[in-house]
Amino acid sequence: MKLQENMMTFTVFAAVVYGLCFYLAPASYFSLMMMPADLVNAVAINQLQNTGIGLFVLAYLFNALRKGTTDSNRSEMMQHHAVGWGTWGVLMLAMMTASGQLNAGNLFMWQAIVFLIIAIAFYLVKDGNSVTSEA
Repeated sequence: MKLQENMMTFTVFAAVVYGLCFYLAPASYFSLMMMPADLVNAVAINQLQNTGIGLFVLAYLFNALRKGTTDSNRSEMMQHHAVGWGTWGVLMLAMMTASGQLNAGNLFMWQAIVFLIIAIAFYLVKDGNSVTSEA
C-alpha cells in the first residue's frame, strides 16, 4: 500500500513540476523538447502557460483524491490515475500521428511513451501485490 500512496504522490509532484515549468518557463520547455524556434510564438507560449495553470488545478485535485484514499477505494483511485496518465499519453501520440510528427527524433513522442508506462505501472499495482502489501 505504501507503493500505491507514493505513486499517487508522484502524480501530484509531476503536475506541480510540469505546471511550474509550463507557466514560468514555457520557452525553456519548448527548447528542452527541441521545438524549432520559428514555431515558438506568443500564442504557443500562452497556451503552454494555460496548460500549466490547468496542471496546478489538477495537482490540487490529485492531492485531495490522494488524501481521501482509503483501503476500500484505493484500487479505484489507482485506476483513475492510470486512466489519466494513459489518456494523456495516447492523445499525445494521436496528435503527433495526425500531424505527421510521430518519429523517434520527437521528444514529445518519448514523453508520451513514458506517460503510457506510468499508466501501466499504476494499473498493475492497483490491487496491490506482495511488493505493496504490508507485513
